[in-house]
Amino acid sequence: MVTLCGCLTFISGAMVAFQVEPASRTADPSFFWIRVNQIGYFLDDPKIAILSSEVPLSGSFSVGGFRQNIGEDQGTWGPFRHNYRLDFTRVRTPGRYRVKFGEVFSPPFTIGSDVYHEVSNKLMTFMRLQRCGYNPVTGKKCHQRDAIDTTTGNRIDLVGGWHDAADHIKHMITTTYCVAALFLAGADKEARYGAALVEKIHPDSDTIYVQIGDDRDHLPPAKLPHEDRTDYGWGSGGPRPAWRATGKPDGPKYQNRSSGLASLAGRAAAAMALAENLKIAKSMYRLARRHPGNAMSVPVRAPYYYGERTFHDDLEWAAIELYIATKERVYLEQAIKYAHLAGESRWMGKQRHGHYEFFPYINLAHWRLYPHVDADTKKTLAAYYRAGLERVQELVIQNPYRLGTPLVWCSNNDVIALATQAVLFERMTGDTRYRTLAAEARDWIFGRNPWGVSMIVGVPATGTAASRPHHLFHKIANILPVGGLVDGPVYKDINDSLKFEAFGYDPYHRFQSEIGVYHDTFSDFSTNEPIIDGTVSLMLLLKLWDQAE
Repeated sequence: MVTLCGCLTFISGAMVAFQVEPASRTADPSFFWIRVNQIGYFLDDPKIAILSSEVPLSGSFSVGGFRQNIGEDQGTWGPFRHNYRLDFTRVRTPGRYRVKFGEVFSPPFTIGSDVYHEVSNKLMTFMRLQRCGYNPVTGKKCHQRDAIDTTTGNRIDLVGGWHDAADHIKHMITTTYCVAALFLAGADKEARYGAALVEKIHPDSDTIYVQIGDDRDHLPPAKLPHEDRTDYGWGSGGPRPAWRATGKPDGPKYQNRSSGLASLAGRAAAAMALAENLKIAKSMYRLARRHPGNAMSVPVRAPYYYGERTFHDDLEWAAIELYIATKERVYLEQAIKYAHLAGESRWMGKQRHGHYEFFPYINLAHWRLYPHVDADTKKTLAAYYRAGLERVQELVIQNPYRLGTPLVWCSNNDVIALATQAVLFERMTGDTRYRTLAAEARDWIFGRNPWGVSMIVGVPATGTAASRPHHLFHKIANILPVGGLVDGPVYKDINDSLKFEAFGYDPYHRFQSEIGVYHDTFSDFSTNEPIIDGTVSLMLLLKLWDQAE
C-alpha cells in the first residue's frame, strides 16, 4: 500500500479507494470513489463513470482536455449516500485516459477501435485451462476413464470436454451451450474440442447424458484434475459416473425437477449443426422433439443443481441451425413455430429467479432466425427482444449504476445476456435506443460497479481485477486462471446462505450492502468462482460488439 497526495491506493487485486478533501470543500475530509470500465471504450461508445461519495459533492471532472460539471446528485444506492454520473461520451480521440475529480484520478482506461482484442485472448486462455482429458496449459492428462453409465453400469467413452467451473464436473447443460456459442464467436478450434464430447453424449437415438461426475469430487482433500482420486464406487481414481438425462426427477438423495430432454438435446443439436455433424444433430433434434421439457443436472451430496426451465428456445435454436446447414424448409417452419412459443426473455425485469432457471439467459435463436423470415416475422422477433429490454430499462433508471439485472447466483450471466440482447437488437433493426443500456451493462463487468473490480480474473493485468478466485489451480498450484469470468455479486441473503467457511479479511467491506456483496477470496464460491458459460458468453458479446463497430 502506498500513500500519495492524501490518497490510500490498494494495488493488485484490491479496491482503488481515495480519501481526499471533496471538491465541495466540506469541513472534514470524506471518502469518495470513481468507478470506470478499466478496459475502455470504443470511439462511439456511451462513456459514463460513476462518482460515489459519503458527502454531497460539486465541481467539475475532466478526462484529458474534456471538462464538465459532475451534474446532479443521483441519491443513495447500496453502500453509497451520494452518486454522480460523469458523462464523457464526447471524448472520441484514441488514447489512454483517467477520469480526474479534484486531485483524484480513476484507474486508467483506453479509448480506441481495438480495445477488447487482448481481453478475448485471455478469455480463450481460461477455456484451455478448463480442458478435461488433456490440458494444454499443464501438459497433464486427467479423467481418462470417463465414464460408467449409472443406469446400465456399462462403460462409455466420455473423455474430453471442459470442467464446468472450479470443480471437475462436466455439465452438458453448459458444455452444449459453450460449443454453439464458441462457433458463433468464431472460436472454431476450441468449439471443436468441446464438440467431440457433445457428439459422444448421444450414443444412440434414445440416450443423452446430462452430466459426467458429481459433487462427490468436492470431498477433501482438494486436488487438481490430474490428481483426482475420487472413488465413485469403482475404486480410487476410477471411472466417473455418467448421468443420463431421464426426463423425470432424478438424484440418489436430492431430486432435481427434470421434466423432459428438449432443453439439453435441442441445444446439443444446435451445437452439432454448427459443427457440421448433421447426422448427430438431426438425431438429437428428433430426441428433443419427442421429449419436450427440461433436463436438469443431478445433485448427489448437496441439493444444488442447474434448474433450467425453458426449452422452446433450444428447439428453435436447433431448428434454425439445421435450416441454415441444410436449407430444408421444414426446419425453418419449425423454428418459426418454436420462436413464437419461446417469445420474450421472461427473466428480464425480475428481481430474482432460480439458479440457471432461464439458461442461457438470451435466446440467440431469434437472432439466428431473423435473416431468414419475412418482414412481419422479423418485426415480431425484434419485438420479443425489445419487450425484455424495455422491462430492464424501467429498472435501470432507478439507480445510478444502471444495474437492471437481478443479483442472483451467477449474476454476471444475466448482465452479459442483457448487453448481448441489446447489441443484437441494434444489429437486427438498426435501432440504437438500447446502446447505452448495453454499454453500461458491459462496463459493470469491467469494473464500473460498487467494488471497482473487473470480474475477469487477472484482467486487466495492471488494474483491479478478481485475483483470488475460487479455483483449485489457484489454491493448490498457484496458477491464476486468468481470463475466467467469475460468478459475480449476489444479494447478501444469498451469499449468507452459501457461506460455509470464514472469508477472512475483506478489503471491500466498505462496499458491501444488502443490495449486493462480492468477495475476492477463494472461500466465496457464490461470487468468485470462474465459470465456462459466462466466459464464453462474454467472448461472444465482445465479438458481436467488434463486428458492430
